[in-house]
Amino acid sequence: MIRDKKIFYFILLAVIFLILLGVYHDMRTCWGSNDFDTYYFAGNLVRSGENLYTHEVFRTTMGPYLYLPFFALLISPLTFLHIRFASAIWYVFNILVFAGTVYLSVEIAAGKGKFSQIFATRPYLLRIVSVIFPVMVWVDNACLAQVDILVFFLLLLSLFAYEKKRPFLSGVVLAIAGVIKIYPFYFLLYFLAKRRFKAVIGFFAGILLFIFIVPWVGLGQDNFMDSMKSWVAIRVMPYMEMGGQTVGDNFAHYEAQLKPKNQALSAVVTRYSIRDDEDVSRMKKEDFEYEIYWPHPLRPVQVDIVVKTLLLIIFAVTFLNLDYGRRYRDGLYPSLEYSIVFLSMLLLFPMVKSHTLAAVIFPVIAFNCAQSKGGIIGRPMRIIFLLAIVLYVLQVVEYMSVLGTGCFAVLILWLLFLKIIRKERLLRA
Repeated sequence: MIRDKKIFYFILLAVIFLILLGVYHDMRTCWGSNDFDTYYFAGNLVRSGENLYTHEVFRTTMGPYLYLPFFALLISPLTFLHIRFASAIWYVFNILVFAGTVYLSVEIAAGKGKFSQIFATRPYLLRIVSVIFPVMVWVDNACLAQVDILVFFLLLLSLFAYEKKRPFLSGVVLAIAGVIKIYPFYFLLYFLAKRRFKAVIGFFAGILLFIFIVPWVGLGQDNFMDSMKSWVAIRVMPYMEMGGQTVGDNFAHYEAQLKPKNQALSAVVTRYSIRDDEDVSRMKKEDFEYEIYWPHPLRPVQVDIVVKTLLLIIFAVTFLNLDYGRRYRDGLYPSLEYSIVFLSMLLLFPMVKSHTLAAVIFPVIAFNCAQSKGGIIGRPMRIIFLLAIVLYVLQVVEYMSVLGTGCFAVLILWLLFLKIIRKERLLRA
């Protein structure tokens, strides 16, 4: 009876929390301080046949629409409703998608229906982290009405299909995730490295369908061509040349790298090491008041060389540590491997904010599942794991965000999982 009461009170508190967060989500939508209003207006533009990337039409919103036309087509049915009702549906959809990410994470990391695995660890602190951390990440996404939980869910769904021997479907789902946000394309390299060519074929079939055919039909030929040209001009061309002797040679790139909320490794290295010339000082003053002391500042072209070298090392180490023979024990090895790929994906991409770090949910759950199996996770690993989580949380402090604690959290977890996967490999030998 006491246990039933505890469950009842837990459910009651959870429902109250979700309702209050939903009210806050609605208020932010009406204030224009989350991203749903941008999606909503983009959906309206699809229905009216206007160019999605004309900046003037977003003057009442938080920012311009930057995704490919396919996502605006997905959102457009919601525009038949008032924005407040549409926002509420998007919020409920986000709750369901988050539940799906947790479900799929446990299914992949622990096996069918073994939810107890994420709570079976002896240290109570790890149990608490395994619950609080995913919820905290989801709340961040929900408040901003972001799409990263959806993209993460699609990535997990792709891996789930891959594990269930449905490689073509896995590739198609991966393409849907990549059409919404580009960073899931990284997993195409994983499928290529594993020689899962049916998944690669499915991926390109999905790209053809969701980047070209569906938007062509939905927007009409002329609007589709006009929108795609505008998208390339806005989203691709400014980033084609990453280096330069001065910041002014590629202002858009360095402006993105100096944003304090950008937790990509390239951005953190840039903020630490770039020479503090007039353009850099001006961009820093626009975004944050803190200075990072660096004894030997580098010119932009030198920063670019350092960044590319670090990223190449991370990429090489990640793929050298994959098991190409696929000899798994108790389903543990694939979850460790997927965790390394997720973490290296976050380290390699040039624009990573806190909501993008939703992908860290899977490594957190995978770590707890590995811990429950015994023999592979020692006390030093637990301490390092908890340190990474603390660094992730410290992003809420602006100065810590400038320092890149979110990036350092991912980097520490990446190194930790490299150690774990090597230990697991020795146990299998």
